[in-house]
Amino acid sequence: MKLYDLSVYWESNSFAEPWPPKVEFSNSAEEAVKLADKLDIHPSDFQDGLALAVENVSAQVFTHIGTHCDAPIHFGPVTEGKPSRTIDELPLEEFYGNGVILDMRHKEPRSGITVEDVQKALADMDYIIKPRDIVLIMTGFDKHIYTESYLRDQPGMTGEATEWLIDQGVKLMGIDTYTFDRPFGAMVADVKAGNKSALFPAHFIGRKKEYYHIEKLANLDKVPVKHGFIFSAFPIKVKGGTAGSVRAVAIVE
Repeated sequence: MKLYDLSVYWESNSFAEPWPPKVEFSNSAEEAVKLADKLDIHPSDFQDGLALAVENVSAQVFTHIGTHCDAPIHFGPVTEGKPSRTIDELPLEEFYGNGVILDMRHKEPRSGITVEDVQKALADMDYIIKPRDIVLIMTGFDKHIYTESYLRDQPGMTGEATEWLIDQGVKLMGIDTYTFDRPFGAMVADVKAGNKSALFPAHFIGRKKEYYHIEKLANLDKVPVKHGFIFSAFPIKVKGGTAGSVRAVAIVE
């Protein structure tokens, strides 16, 4: 059995996040001084004069940083006529199951991944989607995470392709890009050209039919098989949260 890490780093990388986290590290010696002051003791009271190293992380948008899962409440307040579920309300069983990787590395920058694209990828590997399969979209854009292209040029899922997968019984999907939809600039350009439905069509399908998706996956190309493996990505338990960070892993026997 081999495990493949499919997550990106939490780091201060402005290429990867419009609002990047600020990560400040404090080593054991620095923390000895800080903690000693709080506890009214001397830094030398710690063994070897060293306390516990920590880091402080601050961000404008916490739960949507790094590899994370968007919950239905992120898409809108109502899903299928009922209050949308939050990240802590989603069953853990949905985050461990059969993984399927669809290769979309041929897609043009800023383009939409269509139903036909999805069906062709499945046909090419002679695979039929089963209910509760976890479908992962491989664009290869994780390789651009330290360049301006990462936020600007990624392809993204269309609403129609997302809905088609939901109709096959898929509840959890994922993609190796910043957002599940096309990049912000591409959507905004279409809206300004008169297409009012261009904003977040893949996200907003979640108002009509419940599903969840993981954004900012990585290393899908490292997984040696396109199906027949286990995908695991349990979200952190943010009470009432719109999203939760995950450590995504492919498990190959």
